[in-house]
Amino acid sequence: MIYHVGALIRLNELGFLSKVQEIASVSGGSITSGKLAYAWSALRFEGGRAINLIEEVANPLIRFASVGVDVRAALLGLLPRRTAADGVQEAYDRHLFHGANLQEIPDTPRFTFMTTNLQTGSGWRFAKAYAADFRVGRVDQPRLLLSCVVAASSAFPPVLSPVRLKFDPGTVKPMEGTDLHRPPFTEIAVLTDGGVYDNLGLERIWKRCRTILVSNAGRNTPEIGSPTGRWIGQMFRTLGLVQQQAENSRKRILLGLHNLGQRKVAYWRSF
Repeated sequence: MIYHVGALIRLNELGFLSKVQEIASVSGGSITSGKLAYAWSALRFEGGRAINLIEEVANPLIRFASVGVDVRAALLGLLPRRTAADGVQEAYDRHLFHGANLQEIPDTPRFTFMTTNLQTGSGWRFAKAYAADFRVGRVDQPRLLLSCVVAASSAFPPVLSPVRLKFDPGTVKPMEGTDLHRPPFTEIAVLTDGGVYDNLGLERIWKRCRTILVSNAGRNTPEIGSPTGRWIGQMFRTLGLVQQQAENSRKRILLGLHNLGQRKVAYWRSF
């Protein structure tokens, strides 16, 4: 979350933030993106730079970083008829989004919050115009709370996941190619962190944009000279490697598009 605050500040200093047309996010990046979407109408741009970005976006996120959310949410999630995701959503709404829903964010730039559908293995994407899973269908102009969507996008498994969204009958419309447009898929979505399906949040962006800026707050799976032979350690190590290879594959495709001149790409990451 904080890593991407720094990225936004730098993009604004360079005058690029005011030119962005599409912003897609996953995981902790969706918290930052969600706050930017919430505050966008309050930003005052002068000379291509938002002169109040720090006050409207950066400072609230920095303050939120000192709030203990995950442990409290996990413990309260042990109560009957309550989940850890409920606590995360409540914290997001109380500290960052104050009851706003997707219809209250701007049309431009277009904000897309990516999640992973545990039922289908595909991605659910949420935006102002529509929410969709290409295997299930589409919800036009969803009025979901911004806190709920961000909680789903950042629902880090297994403790803070899943987020369950229920749809009224007829809400999810079929699209061309949908093969799971039927109950229970059209009645409920069981969602986890968007980074599980697309760790860089690229799927929406690289199909539509010629210039792509990628801010990656993740880290590479570290080298280990003597990996453990215990099955729990092996399991976590293997899952980390699988996730890393999926990310590397998307990165290779992205940079390949850049090298072929089909896209202009800037990529930076934490270490």
